[in-house]
Amino acid sequence: MSAADGAVRPPRFGALRHRKFAIFWIGLLISHTGTWMQAVGQGWLVYQLTNTPVWLGLTSLAFALPMIVLPLFGGALADRVNRIHLMRRLQLVAAAAALVLAGATYLGVTQAWHLATFSLIQGLVLAFDGPARHATVPQLVDRENLLGAVSLFQSTYQLGGFFGPALAGVVLGLLGADRVYALFGINALTFLLFAGMLSMLGDVPQERAAAVPLVGSLAGGLQFVWNHTPLRTLLVLVTVAGMFGRSYLALMPVFARDVLRTDARGLGFLTAAPGIGVVAGTAVLSAVGGLRHHGRVIVAAAVLFAILLAAFAVSRFLVLSLGVLALLGFATVTLVATMSAAMQTAAPDALRGRVMSLWAIANVGLPSMGAMLTASVAAAVGAPLAVAAGAAIVLLATVALGRRLHELG
Repeated sequence: MSAADGAVRPPRFGALRHRKFAIFWIGLLISHTGTWMQAVGQGWLVYQLTNTPVWLGLTSLAFALPMIVLPLFGGALADRVNRIHLMRRLQLVAAAAALVLAGATYLGVTQAWHLATFSLIQGLVLAFDGPARHATVPQLVDRENLLGAVSLFQSTYQLGGFFGPALAGVVLGLLGADRVYALFGINALTFLLFAGMLSMLGDVPQERAAAVPLVGSLAGGLQFVWNHTPLRTLLVLVTVAGMFGRSYLALMPVFARDVLRTDARGLGFLTAAPGIGVVAGTAVLSAVGGLRHHGRVIVAAAVLFAILLAAFAVSRFLVLSLGVLALLGFATVTLVATMSAAMQTAAPDALRGRVMSLWAIANVGLPSMGAMLTASVAAAVGAPLAVAAGAAIVLLATVALGRRLHELG
């Protein structure tokens, strides 16, 4: 037996044995559940008001613009200030915006541009909040539990994508499909709950970046990534998968109403379906604790993701689409968590905020930009063909980057 084989693995779900990480994780899950509840109502309302997928793309674009331009500044700030305090203040801003939108929708005065403006505010908040969240994870667990912690951290968004839309479907089923303002109000409450849980973390040790001019600070982070070949390769794949693969989520209202012939409740279940696979994927990754072959796992997960995405694009049956989306969730969380863990491990603490700001741009900002492109294509040739084309691009990129990804181990 080799030394590697004989090495002691961390306990299953060991990351959750760290009290501060457990609090952070639960708070994130609550917040993301509310965000996904709002996303269901927002997407449905935009499509009902405009009757065109282009406005779905424009709403995503409004979110994408700050997420492309500002995360580098957010990462530099996260390396200089107390990350917990920064995140707590940003939750209050997000809660206030959600409450305003809930009130406007309740009064019946909401227009499509109001929803796009709210998406812009969401993007502004997340541009500074996202890098701080990512950089905080390694501060809350030991190195042996980092992959498990990152997979759990990444899963909060996907698990929220399971619980949130499902709960949204229940709420709309009880109150009526036109009562989407309730979803916006619930989202505001979850932001406030997360802010309160961040206050419970107390002091979290953090290595601060040197007090250098902002331009020099940004340049230092960019130079580190540029000179680090594995990080460059990972960012390329994250960018391609995000722009051309994950943009299908923005078109879910189109698939629900026009392709699968269902209503707002059906949209909720379609949006929730990937969360079933996320639960399974998170359980597997958290139980494993650590991986010795990041590159192979990334390639396999990316290929599986592309194949399943193409299968969803051609499906015309609701039950089949739900099953494919569940498998797609498994592939997604495996791919994203493994890539994120590889990046977190490679970045030193003093640079981690800036490195993960590039991750935020590629994994959050660019998918929303891709949604605008995909929505424009969908308006011309139909949503199924637009999504299938994106799947083909992801597959081709994975094949092209395969050798370099295998070098990760």
